[in-house]
Amino acid sequence: MRLSTVFWASAILYLITALISKTVYSDLTPGPEAAPLAYALTFLGAIAVSYRLSGKLGDDYKTKLYLAVLVVVLSLLGWWGLILAIAIIGATEVIIHYEARGVESNPENARRELRIILTFVVLVLFIIPIAAGAVPILRPEARYSVFRLFYLAAGYFTVVVLSLKPDFRMFLLGEAIAAVSTFRTIGLAVALAYFLRMVQQGNPKTGIQKRSYFIIGAVLLTLLAVFVIRYYTTVRTYPGWSLGFFETLLYRPGVTYTVYERLFHLGMPWGKRGILFSTDPKGYVGSLFGRDVGYTYTLFGQPAYDFGLLGLIEGAFLGMALADAERRRPTAVLSVTLMTLMVPIGVDAFFLSAMAFLAYLSVEVDVWKRSH
Repeated sequence: MRLSTVFWASAILYLITALISKTVYSDLTPGPEAAPLAYALTFLGAIAVSYRLSGKLGDDYKTKLYLAVLVVVLSLLGWWGLILAIAIIGATEVIIHYEARGVESNPENARRELRIILTFVVLVLFIIPIAAGAVPILRPEARYSVFRLFYLAAGYFTVVVLSLKPDFRMFLLGEAIAAVSTFRTIGLAVALAYFLRMVQQGNPKTGIQKRSYFIIGAVLLTLLAVFVIRYYTTVRTYPGWSLGFFETLLYRPGVTYTVYERLFHLGMPWGKRGILFSTDPKGYVGSLFGRDVGYTYTLFGQPAYDFGLLGLIEGAFLGMALADAERRRPTAVLSVTLMTLMVPIGVDAFFLSAMAFLAYLSVEVDVWKRSH
């Protein structure tokens, strides 16, 4: 199967769950509204159509488009964003040097070296906040400190390592990071990347080997444990929290979808230009509602608020980027993982520029191979 099937299934399931949640819980008023739902479905439709028609546009034009989006989006965040964009472009050339030009006599050696380096980076990033005493599983308030960036970076670097090879030990390290930091996003991203890479390595006729089902079961149980840990952290942080574990799983999509509906009404018809260009998008959304906390806003929230009806163009861009990123195995895993995470969390500068980079890298390798 195409890995993007996971994204489509998660998007549809999340949308259905959110609508059920808004119907069941009376405090998520009003109930599901027709206009935001129509926009959400149209946005998914724009992704699907662009995904299907991606091959109609020449690769030379695509590389320029992806490069432009990458540079513009990151540059609007500040001077450091421009420096990051330049560094990413340089990293692309290094990757092509190893992957496409075949400088290494054995390409697997280059990937092994990269995995070793990234694993070391993950361990350092994970150890720093622990050494500083910022351990959210013990002190929930530490989840909102600057050290959260170390946990998030460690988690996403783990996802990159898993996109290169589905190492179960690396998976366990990633879930340990998620448990200690209480970030469900990390736990979900690590489990999803590991699962997708296993699917890629499975027999093309039979899929994942039977002996791997035990590992998949372990993955699901570990992910469930991370969610349980996060739930009890929430209960400790908010003593008045009255919903049970499974009720919370149903309630959260409704809350996030309600945030999207409000952003939809604020942004129509042509948008307010705020979320994508903010260095703290979740905090920005919270401030719109007079709250000093971060709000997630679903895949549809940022395009609707920032660009209104024109946000559908962003959906078309994401569909094209997803299709192009699927050309290579590691970028396919990373792109589907990011797209799936964006369904509940929402699009921000990091996610959009990351999708542009993955598509740019994948297409650029093909362009180089054809030219040589």
